[in-house]
Amino acid sequence: MHRYLVDIETYSNYFFVGIKRIGEEARRGFELSDRSDFDRAWMRRFIINRATATFNGMSYDLPVLLYACTPLDNGEYPTNAQIKEVSDRIILGMVKYWEVENVIGFRIPWGINHIDLIEPQPNPFASLKILNGRLHGKQMQDLPFAPDRILTHEEMDLVSHYCLQNDLDASENLWNAMREPMELREVLSEEILVDLRSKSDTQMGLAIIKHRAEELLGRKIEKASVKPGHSFKYKAPAFIKFQTPQLQAILERIQEHRFVVRDDGKVDLPPWLADTPLTIGDTTYAMGIGGLHSTEANRAVVSDEDFVLVDADVASYYPAIILSLGLYPEAIGPRFLEIYRGIRDDRVKAKKAGNKTKDKGLKIALNGTFGSLGSRFSFVYAPHLMISVTLTGQLALLMLIEAAELQGIPVVSGNTDGMVFKLLREHFEGITKDRLNGGLLADITGRWEKATGFDLEFVEYRAIYNASVNSYFAIKANGGHKRKGPFANPWSEDKNDYDLRGQMMKNPQATICSDAALARIKHGTPLRDTIIGCQDIRQFVTVIKVSKGATWRDNYLGKTIRYYWSTDGDEVIEAEPNSLGNFKKVPKTDGAKPAMRLPDDFPDDVDYERYISEAEQILKDIGFYGAPEPKEKRIRLTKVNKQRVLSLWLLSA
Repeated sequence: MHRYLVDIETYSNYFFVGIKRIGEEARRGFELSDRSDFDRAWMRRFIINRATATFNGMSYDLPVLLYACTPLDNGEYPTNAQIKEVSDRIILGMVKYWEVENVIGFRIPWGINHIDLIEPQPNPFASLKILNGRLHGKQMQDLPFAPDRILTHEEMDLVSHYCLQNDLDASENLWNAMREPMELREVLSEEILVDLRSKSDTQMGLAIIKHRAEELLGRKIEKASVKPGHSFKYKAPAFIKFQTPQLQAILERIQEHRFVVRDDGKVDLPPWLADTPLTIGDTTYAMGIGGLHSTEANRAVVSDEDFVLVDADVASYYPAIILSLGLYPEAIGPRFLEIYRGIRDDRVKAKKAGNKTKDKGLKIALNGTFGSLGSRFSFVYAPHLMISVTLTGQLALLMLIEAAELQGIPVVSGNTDGMVFKLLREHFEGITKDRLNGGLLADITGRWEKATGFDLEFVEYRAIYNASVNSYFAIKANGGHKRKGPFANPWSEDKNDYDLRGQMMKNPQATICSDAALARIKHGTPLRDTIIGCQDIRQFVTVIKVSKGATWRDNYLGKTIRYYWSTDGDEVIEAEPNSLGNFKKVPKTDGAKPAMRLPDDFPDDVDYERYISEAEQILKDIGFYGAPEPKEKRIRLTKVNKQRVLSLWLLSA
């Protein structure tokens, strides 16, 4: 079955429809203006009867196009001005797809074979332009003219070319990146007879749960109502037990606290908790709504002949807590656990069968369901359960950290669902298939697993280099590695890094610098060799969003820009002045050269020294050269300090 990409552009005197068959170069444009018209009855039949795909089409392209191609009550088709008015009402009113029929004044025909890519792609706030940049699309361009402009015929030609070439190619780039997630949605859609193709991962997971719940219970599922001001207390499960007074006091105080639902449906952890650093051994931890994390920075820890680093992560932590504690949203009741466990079991089967697409999709669906416990718009909304999962997860990790530290095993890093132990080699008996073979740490973690019902997965690290707890390089003993935060490079072809979903979640930022740092850490390769040896310009580019628009040497680039550092570069300037009337420089764009269209050949003006310097800074930030020297604390010369300085000078004289 052929599927067609569709995109529209709307102005008061111009309406354009671009159509491209996926996988083919040919494309067609249809224009409505004072110089052109098209068969709107044919276009309506095409949209209703053919398989189409758009980006944000359910909320915008599809309803506006159908409005433009449907006769009004007087029998005439809408004019350009009327189409633009409907377009503005949708855009300016931020109308959602379930509300759009009220704006266009008629029902969209049921059963249209249409896929909207805006929700299935993993970042709901990313525009098509930014996604195209993240996926290294060949051309990046903003709409050539403001939407309120009256276009000349020459300008109409530019807009039609923009739609046919830039936006349709960007849509196809995204479509190709979404092939596996789409395959998963098609499989699951057939299983539950609900169209999941235009839903996000979380929406997909919730749709599966709702479908199974309604089948099981024989009734419609309605969301529970939790009013602002509702309060509750957290009761820790019986297995949460601490041995030290510090943590016992924290647990007691948490259970005495009364949590209150805010007017936006959210619940905050008590402020004192975030302001109370927990020091266990030599590591300090902070608790928060996002999970537990340690606070290390600019630090390297390397295994040696005396110690070995062991990473331990809890498998499917939040889903495991939900099932272990028997937590269920009021809207479904206890049968929720049966359904949720079934989805988890389906994921385990997919993982064992090597079905990575289904495995990853169901994992995201399970975790997304946890996230929806805190959303008042979801039928699983239950803020007290959100707090139960979050706090139980953090307290259980602290329980394991405390047990290890009391047995003389330092924990050098901890974050959300795991930690890194520094274990004496004499107590380390190796790891087989993610499990410790025996020894002191195996005894401690085994008791913890038995008490909590959670499962740990272990990896041996050769070293870990932290800029912060969420920004690090971890070098595995088997030769693999893990990069997190700004150091991650999901575009790398290395199996340890490559992650198509990850590519759509972050902007590329001169990834060659992280690659060079990694090669230096793992193999001792000089930074210069890695950087100069790379001939892929995509590794050198940075993509950023500039809310006020950006210019380079007085040329307007748009609000989403791509550049590399050049020996013939210049700074990028914001297109609009700030409150003082100044045009600010966009950060880190000194020596930038736009790459709005990726060059066919590698440029000869790449500023290698700049990239080498950035890679060197990464190594400094992660403690590769040792702990940074403390910055000198400047003394402000108040009257008192001046007197002290003068006294010291007199004594020394």
